[in-house]
Amino acid sequence: MDPLDRAVQNYWHLRAEGYSLSTRDELSDTHDNPYATLLRQWLKPCTPNQKALDIGCGPGFLAIQLAKLGFITTGVDSCESMLEMAQKNARPLNIRFVLADAMNASFENETFDVIASRNLVWNLPDPEAAYRTWFNWLKPGGKLIIFDGNHYRYLTDSNRHDRPHRQTHKYLGDIDIGIMESIAKQLPMTNEDRPDYDQILLKKVGFINIDTIVLSRTSEKIRDFAIICEKNHAD
Repeated sequence: MDPLDRAVQNYWHLRAEGYSLSTRDELSDTHDNPYATLLRQWLKPCTPNQKALDIGCGPGFLAIQLAKLGFITTGVDSCESMLEMAQKNARPLNIRFVLADAMNASFENETFDVIASRNLVWNLPDPEAAYRTWFNWLKPGGKLIIFDGNHYRYLTDSNRHDRPHRQTHKYLGDIDIGIMESIAKQLPMTNEDRPDYDQILLKKVGFINIDTIVLSRTSEKIRDFAIICEKNHAD
């Protein structure tokens, strides 16, 4: 395994329990969750036997939402601790969880009707290759949904004034966020303004009907966003 990939995986192993606690808070919240709301708006109605993939599923939030919408759902993560949390959070739903890398899982081309991810792309070493792989896994007309943000962009852009993750994330405990800041400095998305850069990559790969929604801002700069796009029916 590449040293950078291993460093990312080791960090998320440390974060697994706290991240799962945050996910449980979201799942138990009686108020409408913006991620769940957008999935319902974008994906209903679900027809029988449609398949969805939560790539980089972490503790399973998107996989659970997709299963509730009626999709035959698979969740993939490279961190075994995260998958253990996902399996607990997903009970009693029938969701298949797979231990694999986000770019190298052994799926056949044109397997899924929907591929979704949350807070994954920013910590990938080669986002364009990932988008290309997911494009291949989608059926013609399939949808790719990305929930992400300009995480750690403040490390490379002095004009950003985002608060450090210690101040914005619950259940961090005594985990040293400097570990992830050090890793983030080596990741390509830390140097890019998103989602504009994602749109460039997605168009290059071949996605169409790319739509972006801003979920939050910090001092007028985009912090969190959602992207939905499609694989051309002709592909």
